[in-house]
Amino acid sequence: MTGRRSDDLAKEDVADLAALVIDNVSGEVIAYVGNASAGRERPGAQVDIAAAPRSTGSILKPFLYAAALEEGIILPRTLLPDIPVNLGGFAPQNFDRQFYGAVPAAEALARSLNVPAVFLLRQYGVAKFHALLQEAGLTTLTADAGHYGLSLILGGGEGRLNEITAAYSALVRHYLATTTGSGAKTAPGAPGKAKKDVPGAKTGSPAPGSWNPVALWYTFEALKEVNRPDELDWRLIRSVRKAAWKTGTSYGFRDAWAVGVTPDWAVGVWTGNAAGQGVPGLTGARTAGPVLFDILNLLPADENWFPDPGGSFVADAPQDDKRQGVWAQVCPLSGMLAGPDCPESETVLIPAAGLESEACPYHRDGDFVLPPAMEWFYKPHHPEYIGARKSNSERAVEFIYPASGTTLSLPRQLDGTVEGVVFRAAHHRPDATLWWHLDQTYVGETRFLHQLRLAPDPGLHTLTVVDQQGNTASIGFEVK
Repeated sequence: MTGRRSDDLAKEDVADLAALVIDNVSGEVIAYVGNASAGRERPGAQVDIAAAPRSTGSILKPFLYAAALEEGIILPRTLLPDIPVNLGGFAPQNFDRQFYGAVPAAEALARSLNVPAVFLLRQYGVAKFHALLQEAGLTTLTADAGHYGLSLILGGGEGRLNEITAAYSALVRHYLATTTGSGAKTAPGAPGKAKKDVPGAKTGSPAPGSWNPVALWYTFEALKEVNRPDELDWRLIRSVRKAAWKTGTSYGFRDAWAVGVTPDWAVGVWTGNAAGQGVPGLTGARTAGPVLFDILNLLPADENWFPDPGGSFVADAPQDDKRQGVWAQVCPLSGMLAGPDCPESETVLIPAAGLESEACPYHRDGDFVLPPAMEWFYKPHHPEYIGARKSNSERAVEFIYPASGTTLSLPRQLDGTVEGVVFRAAHHRPDATLWWHLDQTYVGETRFLHQLRLAPDPGLHTLTVVDQQGNTASIGFEVK
């Protein structure tokens, strides 16, 4: 089957395909294709691409989501920012080049949004995430964490298909061992044994032993919502095979990944060119995803889905027991712990550390109000959003573009004249007037739509806006 799929992809200049299947209960590799259609002549046909380091794209995002849940940094549906940002010259973009203002963490994972993932990694810590991935069995991240920076979550590092698939499998094995007492034949963290001696086939990728099963369950649930390549909905068609799965696409369309798990199986697929050339349209969802489900549909069906962890914990477990789940009151709009101003709440099972997470900061005087920059991008996608119905000066104005610290290059027209850059701000009040000052010099006024084209001289600058109530916002930037 992989040979047929690989030959079909070769017609689109995608020459190579690797895949493997792991039995989650034993950790054994039961199928391993280092490179399909080895007899088809092309450069790299004999490369065991399943064991070769390749740019990871977004395939590591589930590990960050689970780790942030376990640490109590987020709850399952905490709103994460999805707005333009420049972090030391690193300005991440979503795949569709859009911003959505604020997105629940589980949805951001299912949709593989890049900007929320970068915000989350910044909160969690690059060094800590780097160490976690190494502990999970990724042997390719040999440089220090600072070498990768925040791009680590978007493919700034390399990984091997066999190690990444084994790391996913180990999460399942750990979850089942913790919640049902089955699944792991050895203690959590012990590497699985390969069924046959093929290069790179040994799983050797233990899940860190402290994984919180509640965090893992929410991770599997989020990944179950990823749009399938066959466009079938497992909720509507009982015969459709459920899977928690994730795709990844590296910069330049050079690597396409898909890894999926069920309680019984972990399947990993990589498609691309061993020689490294990119191909327009090479994405994890389009090229690797269909192969993953072809393989999964050939495997024996799981008897059950992942068990709900709600009944797996005792009420008097120690608060520092990371296996513990606790019930908490959560704001349904922000996904955060319900604060005193939240008019409604819902009872949600969360990892114990989530009790120390931030309470909802967005409800004020009965209104659900996002910060202005988040609000600006959130409104078009949420017509039900009302915002503040009363005057409130707290964080009334923010810059949308550029982010503070950005370095700008001013575009020029064909005749050589400087065109300038459009600066944008947002205000909670739709009828607000803003007065703009560049380096303390007044440069213009806006109302309703707060956009102003400026062409500052090369050098460092500060841009400030002021509203009628004296609320201000400032950014610093450099022009080269």
